This record gives sequence, C-alpha cells and structure tokens, in this order.
Amino acid sequence: MTTEEHTVGFPQEWKAFYSRHPLWAEKCKLLISSLSKVFIREFSIRSPADKVVFFLGRLCVEDFNEAFLLCANGYGFGGLKIVRGLYERAITGGYIAKYPKGADSFLEYHFIHKGKMLNHAKNFPGINEQIPKDEIEETNRLYSEFKAKFKEPLCKKCGTFRTQFSWSKLDTASMAQEIGLEALYFPGYFYPTLQTHATPSSLMARLIVHDDVNASFDERAQQDWADRALIVAHNIIIRVLMVQNSYFKLQIDKEIEERKNDFVSIWGRQKAFDLENKI
Repeated sequence: MTTEEHTVGFPQEWKAFYSRHPLWAEKCKLLISSLSKVFIREFSIRSPADKVVFFLGRLCVEDFNEAFLLCANGYGFGGLKIVRGLYERAITGGYIAKYPKGADSFLEYHFIHKGKMLNHAKNFPGINEQIPKDEIEETNRLYSEFKAKFKEPLCKKCGTFRTQFSWSKLDTASMAQEIGLEALYFPGYFYPTLQTHATPSSLMARLIVHDDVNASFDERAQQDWADRALIVAHNIIIRVLMVQNSYFKLQIDKEIEERKNDFVSIWGRQKAFDLENKI
C-alpha cells in the first residue's frame, strides 16, 4: 500500500488553498506560536471564572484547527458549522471574562443539561444497565436542586414557570454586544446556524438549479465558502487571544498586534471586522 493511499483529505484542495493564500503557512506558524504561549502553560486557577475563561479558550483553539482542516480541504460549509460553535464559545468566554460572577451559573447549568440528558435517555431501552443507579439518583437530585435557580416565568397570568434554555437570560446576540463582538454575529453565528440544522437554506445552498423543475446537488468543493469561514474563524481566534491577554494580564499586547497585522496581510483590511476593537 502506497503513502498516497493513506492520505486523508484532498491534496488538490490543499494545493489550491495555499495557492490562493501564499502567506498562510508562514503566518499560521506565528499564530500557533502565540496560541501555544497562551494555552500551554502552568497557572493557578483562583476562581470559577479562571477555569471557564481559560478552558473555553482552549476549546476555541481546537475549533479553529478543525475549521482550518475542513476549509483547507474545500469543505466550506463544514467549516461554517464549526465556526458556529467557535463563535458561541468565544462569546461565552469573553462575557464571563467581563462578568466573572457569571461563571457559577455557567458551571451549575451542567446539572440542568445532565438532568435533561437523563430524561431523554429514559426513552431508550437498557439505560438503567448502562448508567449506575447511584449516578441516576445523584443526577436527579442535582437537577431538582438547580432547576429552581434557572426558573423563568412561562405565563404571568397563570403563574407557571419553565426552566431556562441556557445558563444566561441573555441570548448570544446580546452577549456579543456586551463584549463588542456583534460585528461577527451574522457571519459567525446566525448564517452558520442555518447550515448546521436541517433548514431549507442548508439545502438550497448546495443545489445547482437548471430550470424551474430541475436541479442537481453541487458536488464541487466550496472554496469560496471555505475562505469565508476561515476568515471568520481566524478573526474570532484573535479575539480569543485578546480576551486571554486582558483577563489573565499576560502582557502580550505587542504580539497580538503582530497577529492582527498578519491577518490583514493574508485577508486584507476589509475582512478584519474591526479588529482594532478592544475587548
């Protein structure tokens, strides 16, 4: 078996990507160096906010790498799906960096998610054999305990309540405005959400319409969308660096300015979505 048979991905797309963006390899190495400096280090976790801000940021790095892997192989819409999660995590981390008390609610909502997961799992046979009885009991206890904290009115007239859909009463767009990332809301969250779910938009984006009744699936690589997705992902990951630098007082302002300049060198200033905005 040859080396080529072991290849995962599409070498012709890699070649096309680096042809379109000849500076990427050089500048990406510098970005990885900055990300490594920020996230591969030892530090003392002093508060729940420290934990949430740092580790959500670290997840963002993984999201960025996944988006790049897809985009460099021509999977533009796949890249957009990853960008949605990247944006949401970056927003959440940035918001908690600004309002550290929110970290407790973020972490406590884990018990709501786990309780809901168990309720869904009850519909599947054999769940009691897969999850220990004491874990089920503890999950139900914590779910009941923390539901009260995340209660919101459903009908003021009849006095009924429901459990919040998220750890925060603010939606993603509102949190983005709080930390100055609203410019990336549409390309980083709203449109990618349409591509993530089973929507008519996700279907129409992949069709080639021939006439009023005939259409075919577009089998081609989505190089244009790959570039768009990676521009947004690159933009977001620089914001993540900014949040980490500000929150943990890393004093790497000059290095972040260099990474911003690298972004402009690759993509052009018009794609920067106001990178000068300070978080």
